[in-house]
Amino acid sequence: MTLSDDLPPQLTKDVKRRNRKRRSVKSKDVEVLLSVATRAARIAKDKGYYTVSPEAIRCVEVLRMMRSLPLTPRLITKTNALRSLQFLATNGNPKIRSESKSALTHFSQLVEEKGTVAWKTRSLEKIEYKN
Repeated sequence: MTLSDDLPPQLTKDVKRRNRKRRSVKSKDVEVLLSVATRAARIAKDKGYYTVSPEAIRCVEVLRMMRSLPLTPRLITKTNALRSLQFLATNGNPKIRSESKSALTHFSQLVEEKGTVAWKTRSLEKIEYKN
């Protein structure tokens, strides 16, 4: 049986394959998380250092969330995350201070370990040999 010209073409299933590559976080998301943590820490500072406030709890939760994100060294340096965490590491609230120090050491280790290796391999790939 032949198909007539007035019928639409047969549907084919175009399945979009998911990329198996590990997805990274966008820089805007990191900047938003850092601003939320900084804002909450400032409000918690105004309420008092040793009081348990919802803002201090929010700041600690955001810092813990940031430690679990798959961040790249380039993203960390691009968003100035280390500088913001250094500011939070001097906070008077002991919970905010300890959590920000642990996040700071985690991110600085990421930058040291992966950053130098990625920089070396990237620079070696760009070398062109001329005969």
